[in-house]
Amino acid sequence: MITQRAVDNLTIPRPVIAANPSLTTTQFVHVPVWWWVQPGWWQTQSARASAGGLTIEAKAEPRKITWYAGDGSSVVCNGPGTPWTTSVNPLSASPTCGHTYTKTSADSPGGTFTLRAVATWDVSWSGGGFSGTEPAITTATTVNVTVTEQRAVVVR
Repeated sequence: MITQRAVDNLTIPRPVIAANPSLTTTQFVHVPVWWWVQPGWWQTQSARASAGGLTIEAKAEPRKITWYAGDGSSVVCNGPGTPWTTSVNPLSASPTCGHTYTKTSADSPGGTFTLRAVATWDVSWSGGGFSGTEPAITTATTVNVTVTEQRAVVVR
C-alpha cells in the first residue's frame, strides 16, 4: 500500500485556463477563440512515500485536456494549447486548441455557457525494482462564458 500512499501524496493542479479573446469579455459567434493552459502548468508532478527502507515515487503526467464548450460541443487537445500572440491575426483559428461558437448563449441558464476544461493525467510509479501504472486522474476547471452576435447595420 506504499504505492497508494505515493499516489495519494501527488498534488495535481486543476487547469489554469487562458484564452483569446479573454473569457472575461463577451465572445462572439463566428470568431475563433484560442484555448490554452497557463505556461508552466503543463508539467509532470511527482511525490514519494517510504516505508521499511523502500521508497516509491509516483508521477502524474498531463496527457490531454478535453474542453467542453458549453454549447454541446467538445474539443480534445493533446497538449497545453498554443498561446495567442499579438503577431497572429485575431480572426485566425488556433493551430492546436480552440473553438468557434456558432450560436449565442442567450437561451442558456444565466445567459452563459459553462466552459469546462478537464485535464487527464497518466499516473505511474516506480521503486524497489518495480514499476506500474494506476488509473488516470482528472482535474477540472469551469468558467462561465457569454457568447453573443454582432449585427451589421447598413447605412445608405
